[in-house]
Amino acid sequence: MSRHMNTGRKLSRNTSHRRALLDNLVRSVILSESIRTTTAKAKETRRVVEKIITKARVGTLAARRNVHRTVRDQAALAKLFETIAPRFKTRPGGYTRIVHVQNRVGDNAPMAILELVEKSKAEEKPAEPEKKPKKTEAKSPEAKPEKSEKPAKQKKEKKKDEPENR
Repeated sequence: MSRHMNTGRKLSRNTSHRRALLDNLVRSVILSESIRTTTAKAKETRRVVEKIITKARVGTLAARRNVHRTVRDQAALAKLFETIAPRFKTRPGGYTRIVHVQNRVGDNAPMAILELVEKSKAEEKPAEPEKKPKKTEAKSPEAKPEKSEKPAKQKKEKKKDEPENR
């Protein structure tokens, strides 16, 4: 028998499990804009993400309801319609890229990173960690007073005069 009209990968799961898996991966791609997963899962997730972003570009209530069938998280839905869809408004397609990385250590499965092509401006420049003030610098009057440090407990030394065992 041939596989005419049978598209997609089964990913060794039944239909409901596969659909739940893809919905969760799509949600993760929307929220974090980049995920690391197996190559087969990344290729399947890419198909769903591309269709969802295309629908979200319209921005209508009907489009929002259609996308909500797959993306059930309100935070992900909001981010998709408010930041991601406008970013790809003029792009004709190809919103994601798959970057192949080293195989997984445990079972040598081929791994890939699925990410959106255009990164958000906040993610392009990673925030630098705040430098802690040095102890020599003058503290501002608004700074909280530090707890007084207690001296470490000192072990009692045995007297050398007394014999250890009688």
